[in-house]
Amino acid sequence: MLFRVKLLGLIPPEIIEDVRIQTDIVGLVSEYVRLEKRGKNYTGNCPFHQERDPSFSVSPEKQIFYCFGCQTGGNAIKFLMLAESLTFVESVRRLADRAGIYIPDVESGADNKRAAREEKAWKANAQARDFYHDYLLNSPEASGAREYLKGRGLSEEIIKSFKIGYAPASWDSLAVYMRGLGYSPGELIDYGLLTGDSSRSFDRFRKRIVFPVTNPQGRVVAFGGRVFGPAENQPKYLNTPETQFFNKSRILFGLEQARKAIKEAGYAVIMEGYMDVVTAHQFDVRNALASMGTSLTADQGKLLLRYSRDVYIAYDADSAGIKAASRGLDILQQIGCRLKVISMPKGTDPDEFLREKGLDGWHRAVAGARSLLEYKLDVALSSKKDVSDIIEEVLPNLAEMKSSIEFEDGVKTVASRLSLSWEAVWGEIRRYKEHMPKIWAKPDKITKNTHNILKSGKPKDALSRAELGILKILVENPEKLSNIRSVLGDDFLQEPLCCEIYRVVSGHMDSGEYNPARLLDQLEEPAAGFLSRLLMEKNEGIQDPDRVVNDYINVIKKNRQARKRMILMQELATAEKNNDIDQVNMILKQLQEV
Repeated sequence: MLFRVKLLGLIPPEIIEDVRIQTDIVGLVSEYVRLEKRGKNYTGNCPFHQERDPSFSVSPEKQIFYCFGCQTGGNAIKFLMLAESLTFVESVRRLADRAGIYIPDVESGADNKRAAREEKAWKANAQARDFYHDYLLNSPEASGAREYLKGRGLSEEIIKSFKIGYAPASWDSLAVYMRGLGYSPGELIDYGLLTGDSSRSFDRFRKRIVFPVTNPQGRVVAFGGRVFGPAENQPKYLNTPETQFFNKSRILFGLEQARKAIKEAGYAVIMEGYMDVVTAHQFDVRNALASMGTSLTADQGKLLLRYSRDVYIAYDADSAGIKAASRGLDILQQIGCRLKVISMPKGTDPDEFLREKGLDGWHRAVAGARSLLEYKLDVALSSKKDVSDIIEEVLPNLAEMKSSIEFEDGVKTVASRLSLSWEAVWGEIRRYKEHMPKIWAKPDKITKNTHNILKSGKPKDALSRAELGILKILVENPEKLSNIRSVLGDDFLQEPLCCEIYRVVSGHMDSGEYNPARLLDQLEEPAAGFLSRLLMEKNEGIQDPDRVVNDYINVIKKNRQARKRMILMQELATAEKNNDIDQVNMILKQLQEV
């Protein structure tokens, strides 16, 4: 608790409360998870562990979230902490910035310094983006780049939407500009904007069209530079190197622009290049985005699952694109995505396809997309591999099918395409499953710290059920505290987790400021997750809470009597052994009263 108190001390409590009140948790979570309304609450797939069936719930009424799968819960501040790996203070600052709430300078510390470095890196990247973008739109030197983009069919609206820019040919145009804003060469090298060392540095991007890369919240984290015209022995694309502020395996280009359309369309389209994505948006295919490299990663897949389980891949129709698609699809299937492959004509990419076939042609290609299994079978058969090699390639995909209908269709498809019997394919699957490696990622560490009572949700004995039940009714009906306290006092719970929650909850109720989302900040894990669960679970079947509370009280009182009787019996045995007649008579009298 000292850790949390120290963090709370960095920002005035009234500001933290203001930030919480002005943050709509449903709106915040919707930026990371595709939510569907179910009754009073919203549900979706948990962003903190891999799951196929939604167990993540958000309450707009209570402004809290809880996952019944991994037992993670809390308020908006806690959600952002987990989603972005932030400290409490960093999360409050982000939400304050989002709500337009000013936070005064507070005492410095390691957390603040880290947040300050990150904010400065984002700010520098945003200023570099504006420099490149303004140069493309207004500089005479960039006229060739403007003509090139116009020739590729890009409108000024799309160019402005993605903030596409142009890096001048000079070795130090950006360096001079950024130094004028107060940045040192060392900082700009750390951000990936310059290359070299502190004694001699120069612009990383020169004479290239520049694509800013943002995270889902719109922060500029990197750049991709594309040559146009003759390559002049240069790589076609040059990207920001990985830094302490940028990890390409956790970013998807265009997600900021695509996330709303992904939710509306119900699926995402993954492409390879920057131009593929920008052209797709130009043609109103606004659910398109790109991986930062040719092969998708598990972290990128987790990002996608926040918005949709259905993912289409449209990679270049060359051998490299095909191999990359296969690797990426396997990874996405392993973490729970439903997958299809959009076939591109040989020698084309989505950019060329859309410009040649238009939106109608694209819709036909999407309608004809093949399942992962069919795609892998087509590729393997076209390469004239042996049947035994082909079935080895598709066995992992068959084994991952959880739906019995999907699985049966898959087995029939493989048997038909490879001219095998259904039994032969099933036998191979059985053999594979017996030796199948464990591919699923382990749940987050936070789930390992959860108390047994929370994991099971079903206390084993009557006393535990009564303690849990009375606490559950109390957090939903705070007005019942006085009645419970008058009969049982404050020291009636045996379960340590329940005791901790009761202490904080009753303290808030006594102060007259009971607010579930607020009091969660005063609890560490696993208590915070436990309380979130109590608040999110329905009190089904409880028609008369007063009667139920009285029943629970009676169970606790009887347990008290039983414990007291046991203690007295032990004391009686000791008194009889010591031949202490007065003590024996006194204990017998107490036993009679019990």
